[in-house]
Amino acid sequence: MRKVLLGAALTLVILVLSALAVMRLGLMPVNADGTHSSLEARVMPAVLHASIVRHASGDTNPISVSEENLKAGVSTYKAMCARCHSTPGGNPSVYGQSFYPPAPQLLGGVSNYTDSQLFWLIKHGIRNTGMPAWGAMLSDDEIWQIVSLLKHSQDLPPSVEAEWQPPKNRASP
Repeated sequence: MRKVLLGAALTLVILVLSALAVMRLGLMPVNADGTHSSLEARVMPAVLHASIVRHASGDTNPISVSEENLKAGVSTYKAMCARCHSTPGGNPSVYGQSFYPPAPQLLGGVSNYTDSQLFWLIKHGIRNTGMPAWGAMLSDDEIWQIVSLLKHSQDLPPSVEAEWQPPKNRASP
């Protein structure tokens, strides 16, 4: 039994010293334009989701899903979010793709989160990703309007859809 404990303690010491050596020698890449390991690509989304689930409240969206609130969400999204996350039907943002990890196009990836989790994510941001904490710049109502827009973006009233979609290219006469 003593040998097992000694072996476990020695293994732990080696792991800690190895981690310290990697950190102190600058062996971990920190550049945003580099590639990341497959382990990081698998682990970080799970860690991010688990943290958001843990920290977000269970509140329901207090903003009604009305045409007025959805239009307000479109306006705020275009002003604050589109530069990184793009707009429906638009190409991924070159600016947002330069982040590490790249800023996702939100119209396909928000179903993993509840309204309150999205609210928390927008309000508090995500450290070391380029996603700012919007809570100091946007009111809670504005954040809830963005949440409503993202959660209902596949089923918008025609008047909101017209503001949300990019204008169609028209041929010149």
